[in-house]
Order: sequence, then C-alpha cells, then structure tokens
Amino acid sequence: MQITPASVTRFAQALGLADDGTVPPTFLISLTLPAAERLVEDPEFGLDWSRVLHREQRFAYHRELRAGAAVTCASTIESIKTVAGNDLLALRTDVADEAGLVAEVWTTLFVAGDPQ
Repeated sequence: MQITPASVTRFAQALGLADDGTVPPTFLISLTLPAAERLVEDPEFGLDWSRVLHREQRFAYHRELRAGAAVTCASTIESIKTVAGNDLLALRTDVADEAGLVAEVWTTLFVAGDPQ
C-alpha cells in the first residue's frame, strides 16, 4: 500500500499537527489496524467485535517513513491471555518497504468475557 501525501496531510490535520511532509509517528495505526482486522475477522477465529476495547498501542520505528513510500503490513497474533474470564489479545504488525523492516506496531485488545 502507498502512503499518499493526501492521507498524511489528513491525518496530521486531524491531530492538529503541522503538515511538514513527515509521517506522524501514530500514522501507522491507519495502516496496521486494517491489516490486523483481516487476521482477527476470520470467522474461524470467532472474535466478537462488540466485546472488544482497544487497550494499548506501541510503535518501534527502525527508519523514518515519508509520504510516497510503498509498504506492506504483516500481522501476527503474539498471545492470547485469559484474565478473570476476559481475554487480552496481543497483536504485532510488521511494516516493511522494499529495503526491509521499517517499524513494528503492537496492539493489545481487551475482549470482554461472555456474560452469563
């Protein structure tokens, strides 16, 4: 997928940031969330999105991204832990360009247990 100048501008404006041509650090969520959704929306996985809350987000950049870059996103479920009847789903999405790994994005989702 291409990081377009227009998408970076819209993202920066939505956050009240100056549009200086650099990709805001949290911009990657706009790319990695759809990639992770494809993974956890698999009917066999059985995630009920009506019980999901976003809990945590972390970014590790290895290189700066610029508008115009073409990247791919590959998501992995790192762990699923059950705590007090609720699940914590930890996802990692690797963002790469033609030169290799650019960033890693970790997302933790809280999945409320089935009310009984």
